[in-house]
Amino acid sequence: MEKLMQTSARKPTRDKQINIRATDEERAVIDYAASLVNKNRTDFIIEKAVHEAQNIILDQRVFVLDDARYQSFVEQLEAPVQNVEGRQRLMDVKPEWK
Repeated sequence: MEKLMQTSARKPTRDKQINIRATDEERAVIDYAASLVNKNRTDFIIEKAVHEAQNIILDQRVFVLDDARYQSFVEQLEAPVQNVEGRQRLMDVKPEWK
């Protein structure tokens, strides 16, 4: 059973290379932090960089509305779709990072 779980949780193959330069101190801090969460340097850097990149992207898509505008927005979301082709085009858009 354990072997089956390991197989189904397989990570995608990383086949693209990213080169970065760091000072000895930066590398030591990264290595220490990675060791605290039982990760190697590569996994740690990739995980943190992707997470931060996704947060930055999401921050560009967050908007704030007052109560009246929020209620209007919710009503529009709940209303029947009037432009089916437009909705389909919107749903077909892939995230910029893919």
